[in-house]
Amino acid sequence: MALSVRNVVFLPFYYARDTKIFEKHGLNVELIQMRSDLQLAGLASGEIDYTPSAGPAFAAFANGLPVKALAVLYRAPLFSLVGPPALSNVKELEGKKVAVSRIGSESHRYGSLMIESGGADPKKVTFIQTGSTTVSLTAIQQGSVNAAVLSPPFTGIMAEKGFKILGRSRSLAEAPWLGLVVHRQKVERKPEQVRNMLRSMRDVTAIIRRDRPAVISYIEKIFKVSTANAAASYDDIAGVMVDSLMLGDKQIQEYLDGSYQRGELPKPISASEMFDFSLLRSLK
Repeated sequence: MALSVRNVVFLPFYYARDTKIFEKHGLNVELIQMRSDLQLAGLASGEIDYTPSAGPAFAAFANGLPVKALAVLYRAPLFSLVGPPALSNVKELEGKKVAVSRIGSESHRYGSLMIESGGADPKKVTFIQTGSTTVSLTAIQQGSVNAAVLSPPFTGIMAEKGFKILGRSRSLAEAPWLGLVVHRQKVERKPEQVRNMLRSMRDVTAIIRRDRPAVISYIEKIFKVSTANAAASYDDIAGVMVDSLMLGDKQIQEYLDGSYQRGELPKPISASEMFDFSLLRSLK
């Protein structure tokens, strides 16, 4: 399973590994760090088996990569636009530098949306590609950029240092952000392994929802953050988590149509082409 960065956004996968939920379902899952754009190439080559990065998979699918999204973990992205204490509003970012993990990435796209929502023109902002959210964190701490697009727990770390949260992407858009994406051949060749992965995801979301104190303690310990930050990170995730792991076709289609209209997809695609919840529905 490839994850783009080691942070609490991918909590369900770390928690499933460390509480042996994967093992319970007969899976030996290695979590590796890999840029989201490279994850799709990894699926194509067979180097990796699964990615949660639903957003980047849409463009890859539209360009001919035979992938399927089988589950949706979060119904909205968890990015925040963070600036220094002296910055009074988003408009002041025009003519300045904003750190994102990669040009064309989810952090770049939602960073642009947050800037626009804050009343500034994203075209007047210089986006600096740092390579990962952790490097973006360092860049804003060192003052080499004027703002950064971050995700939990980094958002909370900077808030505790007095930095300002200028915008949150979850309030701007509902989108099938993280989930489970596989190569079609994986479903055809190893359907029971895929079902066991879906069973693991179903179990871990239920446990995360049910055991708030234990999960907060886990976040605090594993990601080395304060109790307050761990609690805020938990609440961020719980606020967008999809318990059924499914979204309605209409909701997905509205997102896909919007992506095409914004030029993020090379051609229109339908929800039924990209998503298949039949394995999820068949689980016992």
